[in-house]
Amino acid sequence: MKKTLLALALVGASTSAFADAWLYGGVSAGRADYNDNSDTPMGFHVGTGILPIIGVEGGYWKHGNFDNDSKTGYAELGSWYAALKPSIDIGPVQIYAKGGLHYYNADYKGGLDGSDSGTDFMYGVGAEYFVTDMLSVGASWQRFNGIKTKFSNDKDLDSFTINATLHIF
Repeated sequence: MKKTLLALALVGASTSAFADAWLYGGVSAGRADYNDNSDTPMGFHVGTGILPIIGVEGGYWKHGNFDNDSKTGYAELGSWYAALKPSIDIGPVQIYAKGGLHYYNADYKGGLDGSDSGTDFMYGVGAEYFVTDMLSVGASWQRFNGIKTKFSNDKDLDSFTINATLHIF
């Protein structure tokens, strides 16, 4: 009887604690690779769980500064994105994917002038562990397709990041 009550209490706690939040927001940082260069990306995200298994998320990534050995100067890359985010909760762990569009901007510095921008697809996968009812930490991988700069034409940018997210409501 004690084991049954304990099991019911744990299931009840996990169901209410780990249901998709009406509103969430967080920060991320890690490593971005673009055109045989890497830098430290930083970003923020906000979203909402519109259904128990799918949400909508948006955010901004400052991918970092990327250069080319044959040219002077570098490009500061950043992206705004909007994506659908299907997820599944397995106990205190949430596994998710995301896919949508990103608008990128490349500002040139250090002897190069001008900028490039465009829109293309982005997608990724990740997992989060709920430390408390409202706080999760996790890791993810994202790919931002089709970034065109003076250094390369139509290259993909990959980022591997850790994140912390606050789930409200």
